[in-house]
Amino acid sequence: MISPRHLLLIETEPAARQTLAEVLEGAGYAVTASETLPDLTGFDLILADSALLNGVNSGGIPTVALSKPVRLGPLLARVEDMLARRPAAGQPTTIGPWRFLAASRLLEGEGGRKVRLTDKETAILEHLIKAGGVVTRETLLADVWGYSAAITTHTLETHIYRLRRKMEPDPANAALLITEPGGYRLVV
Repeated sequence: MISPRHLLLIETEPAARQTLAEVLEGAGYAVTASETLPDLTGFDLILADSALLNGVNSGGIPTVALSKPVRLGPLLARVEDMLARRPAAGQPTTIGPWRFLAASRLLEGEGGRKVRLTDKETAILEHLIKAGGVVTRETLLADVWGYSAAITTHTLETHIYRLRRKMEPDPANAALLITEPGGYRLVV
């Protein structure tokens, strides 16, 4: 049996919090409803007023900003879309021609080809997959290495270069691990 995806709902208004939690649970999700920001470990998605998330490091967990009034149909569609792009813990992710198995630190390709990844390479891919979009250089350095913005280093660029050599058909013309203005994005 597959466990339901675990959502964190942060809403300060009790009636709205209860209604949204019931709707999300009715759609098959496990929901933790709170009026404050708890420890974020174990959540697949965060739903909260953007003011409550301002300045919070979500650790790569996708977030949905709630507006008032909340339109339930579009909200459920957005949640489903965001979770469809993010596999449940332990499930392989498809990245172009590769199956990424984070727990094994492996990329599996066509014909049984296997490419071993380092811990840092695995962590970079996991963060990019969880984000589902562009992740800034500063975020990756903070989340993967624990570096502050004041640190000057090229370690991230070196790891991106090595990842591209392992996974891109033509590393000089990256099609899977893209450099974007402001950071990096993974095409899954």
